[in-house]
Amino acid sequence: GNTAITDVLLSFIILAFFVILIFFSREILTVIPSVFRSTFNLKNHYKIEEKLSLSNMRNVVFLVSLIYFPVIVTIMAGSYIQLRFGIYPPLFLILFFSILILLGIVKKLIFKLLSWLNRDKNTFTLLEKVGYNHIILATIVTFPSLLAQVVTNDYSGEIQIYAMIICILPVYILYLIRSSQIIIGQRYSHFFYILYLCGAEFLPIVLLVHFILSL
Repeated sequence: GNTAITDVLLSFIILAFFVILIFFSREILTVIPSVFRSTFNLKNHYKIEEKLSLSNMRNVVFLVSLIYFPVIVTIMAGSYIQLRFGIYPPLFLILFFSILILLGIVKKLIFKLLSWLNRDKNTFTLLEKVGYNHIILATIVTFPSLLAQVVTNDYSGEIQIYAMIICILPVYILYLIRSSQIIIGQRYSHFFYILYLCGAEFLPIVLLVHFILSL
């Protein structure tokens, strides 16, 4: 009975996610080429922010990306998560999404604090928005790892999770390079950039990992 309820709940969540994808397909199809262009050129990040309609569309696609990760990980590794950690898959999905939202809020507060301390709103707003672009990029590059499930016949989802992490790492490194270009380009010191990395980038991740391991 329990498995059937889980399957129905998950099917409903997956269906809802695909409805969201179809509903925002215009935004997604408009934003993805711009995000791709910005991957190879910092100027293209600025171009997205200069066009209000495009940056608004990008914000929508960013929110869809935040839903994508919990949904995809739950689809791929729900049974593995239940076996390994004893977490009910729909509950895991909600937890994962809540953690992402919480991380987003923490990051936003850090950027607000940095803007206020340095009396420089533009740099830190841009950093935040460039972060959105890289999360969308991470969504695109991890999509093929879904196909790994079909190819490898590994239905525990463990291989796909590792495949996703391997796909996300270059995007994260690229994001760190972009953030250094922006910060150093705005005449901040390298020391400030190292402090920024520790406080705004690594600390939220360390706290998140610590929280997960304490479960």
